Amino acid sequence: MIASLKQKTLRGVGWTIGARQIQQGVTLVITAILANLLSPADFGLVGMVTILVGLAMILADTGFSAVIVQDQSLGQRHYSTLFWLNLAIGVVVALAFYWSAPAVAWFYGRDELIPLAQVLSVSFVLSSFSSLPEALMRKEMDFKALSVIDTSVHLLVGAIVVLMALNGFGIWSLVAQPLLQQSLKAVLMWWHCSWRPSFLVSFYALRDVFQFSANMLLLRYLHYTMANMDYVIVGRFLGPDLLGIYTLAYKVMFVPIRNICLEIVKVLFPAFSQIQDDPVAFARAYLRALRSTCYVVLPMLMGMVIVAEPFIQTVFGEQWQGAVPVLKLLCFVGMLHIFIALSGVVFRALGRPGLELKINVVRFVLVLPALLVAIQYGLVLFVWVLLIATALFTLVQQIYVGRLLQCDWRDCISALLPPLGVSLVMGALLLWLQIVLASASPLSQLLVLALSGGAIYLLGVALIWWCCRAWNIRFI
Repeated sequence: MIASLKQKTLRGVGWTIGARQIQQGVTLVITAILANLLSPADFGLVGMVTILVGLAMILADTGFSAVIVQDQSLGQRHYSTLFWLNLAIGVVVALAFYWSAPAVAWFYGRDELIPLAQVLSVSFVLSSFSSLPEALMRKEMDFKALSVIDTSVHLLVGAIVVLMALNGFGIWSLVAQPLLQQSLKAVLMWWHCSWRPSFLVSFYALRDVFQFSANMLLLRYLHYTMANMDYVIVGRFLGPDLLGIYTLAYKVMFVPIRNICLEIVKVLFPAFSQIQDDPVAFARAYLRALRSTCYVVLPMLMGMVIVAEPFIQTVFGEQWQGAVPVLKLLCFVGMLHIFIALSGVVFRALGRPGLELKINVVRFVLVLPALLVAIQYGLVLFVWVLLIATALFTLVQQIYVGRLLQCDWRDCISALLPPLGVSLVMGALLLWLQIVLASASPLSQLLVLALSGGAIYLLGVALIWWCCRAWNIRFI
């Protein structure tokens, strides 16, 4: 079983990451085309509503998808109950969002938001239709089908939205995009998934999953709040200019986390859930996942720390020079996010989202006032405090993960040492090379540092692989 699960996990990671890169490329192309056809105000108006849609979408899911993937004892009675209940909640949330459209318009002071919010309210019902078959496909680790469906939807809907914009639909092209995506996704999910709901709703089935789902719902809202509170604080106290610098730096840092680390997590959750009753196999799988992820993500972030200045100057221009120190610090925050993301999977796969929720509540209560004080002394100090707080939280989270998996800090250090060691050596050599290239243009520095960094890192990894093979020890 373990060997089969390993193959499924590797294939799932390959399909998921590959599909993510294609979707990212399609999104960039479609956005660029739409940006030339529509006005910034169109994007801004839809963005105002989208923030609230994101909050309401968390409530519409209610944590049912996660419990379906995690709990291996659920059956038809549970699935049918959760499907009908999720659909009912989606309808209720949609009606509430529709009726609250005037309040949304009043909050922003823009009456044109009313019809946009009312039309987008349909998205909650559409999402409810596809959430359970998607969860079952994740549970079965059918990531090939999921990747093909998501990529096909991105391509087809992107083409439709561009045609709408070319034919004068204006802002409604942007409004139609999520509705078309969810509609087509629901059709394809149901076409591929063989499961069908029974006409029954069981109170006892709901009771079996209530605690896990409730903790997941609260945890997702807390994560959503913590993921956005830094933007709110910076914008409120430092204004739009510094918020723009912080936003740019954070988005650049988060690219490898979003496109690689979080995609790996999607596959690890159902994989870990299948071995939750085998602590030895679970601990081994976690440490191998940690090392594998660090091998890919750590050098990217370490390299960005070194090339931050020529990268910002070349890609974004001199006017964004203020983002350089912020980006360097945020890259270290990103390194810690590797541990946070993988640790979260451990809590959920073991059925302990309540413990993860408690740890994050303490984190939120302690970090928020610290950030509010730090922002008074400028953006750089604010990011320093964010980095220190994230490091302390990561340490606490790892202690609990170690207890759950019955492994100590030496096991984590052993898993982390090879990728961290090669990344540090690469960073040190690039730092020396950057001093040598001090008089070169930013573009020349960026090209030489990027190519040299990649070559140094690959040579270092190859050397570790050769040593592991010679001494007959595991590379991953």
